Amino acid sequence: MAIWTRGLALSLITATALATACSGKADKPDKKMAPDQMGPNLSGPRKGVYLRASFDDDPSHFIGRFIGNEIAADDVDENRGLQTECTKFVTYKEVNSSGTFDEYYNSSTSVRGDLGIKNPAPTGPSGSGSFGHESGTSIRVQYDLEKKLVANVTDPAAFKSCCEASPDNCSDQFIGEFWYGKGTLFENTGQQTGGSATVTAPQGQGGLDVADGWAWRRSTEFQDVYFAFRVMDRVGADDCGWADKLPKSDEGQYFVGVSPPAPTEDIARTAAMRHARTQAVQYLGEFINSSTMNNSSVIQGYVESENVVTTAAEGMANFVKDDRYCAAEEQATPEGTKYVVKVLAFFPNEKKAAAGTATVDAIETQAKTDGKLTPDLKKQLDGIRKNFKAP
Repeated sequence: MAIWTRGLALSLITATALATACSGKADKPDKKMAPDQMGPNLSGPRKGVYLRASFDDDPSHFIGRFIGNEIAADDVDENRGLQTECTKFVTYKEVNSSGTFDEYYNSSTSVRGDLGIKNPAPTGPSGSGSFGHESGTSIRVQYDLEKKLVANVTDPAAFKSCCEASPDNCSDQFIGEFWYGKGTLFENTGQQTGGSATVTAPQGQGGLDVADGWAWRRSTEFQDVYFAFRVMDRVGADDCGWADKLPKSDEGQYFVGVSPPAPTEDIARTAAMRHARTQAVQYLGEFINSSTMNNSSVIQGYVESENVVTTAAEGMANFVKDDRYCAAEEQATPEGTKYVVKVLAFFPNEKKAAAGTATVDAIETQAKTDGKLTPDLKKQLDGIRKNFKAP
């Protein structure tokens, strides 16, 4: 993994960002960099995420239920989960989350029918490859994520022993998360015949939303409900081995965010994600710095600037996704119990252009504020934007 670092300067930047997170301030930045209008995320760490059979406000009784190995991907929904004697070792926690997303989710054939969606997502956008999901019944979802119920194995050794005691106790996967928020489901209505691959037409009165070369019609809207769940691998689900050896993906870059000791788990999770987002900014900074010529020292200074990195990290909320968390580590201190959290976060390749452009925008804004935005610097920043957008 290539993570761009510049010594003490970036260490101070990261420390400042984490300190802000641990102050208790909500992870809602005052300044948000609007991403370029994009189509759905076609890949990334959404594998194993399914639309629910029933949207409601309390799915906690499904946490820890096992999905049988014989159940086909087209048949997975939370009602197929089986509770066994080993389910008792899986508890859950409610955690805050955030972000606005436009993605494809898996759904069982029966769920799709119950939702009245006749046409799922096509094989690929404008003739490209498959979406990389487990089934051919993907549904496009635009949503704002607000919180999650996340599985927590209280005694990993006992859980493992229980599963090994009998082959009927556990399958390879169990229901490990539920996602809460508001959004819209879309039904595919056919391929676009011309124009931009991603535009928005007026809704209603036959209006369609066009993305990835396909036309979509609003099908179902939902608000303040748990609308999706995630199936997790039982083996290795809680050993956090990824914290020491990052997974690799051709679809993007993983980062591990680590919080400083915090007074609550929620604050620690916020700090861990802020740390991961800061690393993503540094990762983009490597490309930005390598693209500089005449103003290399000036741009490098701004990439390392505390204001730029902090602002850009906040703007990463819609680009860098939390994939999974380690169980919080408790530390006894004179001020009371503190919590340290590690998060595995994912930055999809599809978002690199938008996130990189937004980071360059932050550099330009800061340079303008400082009175240092010369015509030569402006020209070079425009060139870096084009490099990010180039296919």
